[in-house]
Amino acid sequence: MAHVKECLFQEIDMPQFAVIQSHPPDNCPLTNKAVREFAMKSSQKWPDLARRLGVKVLSELHLDPDHKAFMLFEASSAEAVRDYLMQGGYTHCTNMDFHLVTPVAELLKHADEFPTIY
Repeated sequence: MAHVKECLFQEIDMPQFAVIQSHPPDNCPLTNKAVREFAMKSSQKWPDLARRLGVKVLSELHLDPDHKAFMLFEASSAEAVRDYLMQGGYTHCTNMDFHLVTPVAELLKHADEFPTIY
């Protein structure tokens, strides 16, 4: 496993990235035939694509009952996750919020290193 040195945080084995996806009801694979066919076809390619890009999908959850999903990735870079999402077709039918992930316990260890404004 590659080791990545964070500027403030401890050395970690592999960075994690979270993605929150959403789409309007009319662009849902459960209600839109074209989107369903695209999703079913694309999803068959995701495992090989993840391996090729060095991306590990740790979690992929639908956030019921909304038209939202949560994905947690492990990868050597944000660019690898971005490439997985783009090449995997996710960007064709969902809006995404992309986040770097830090365990709360690790963040709290360094709380005193951040200036306060209040």
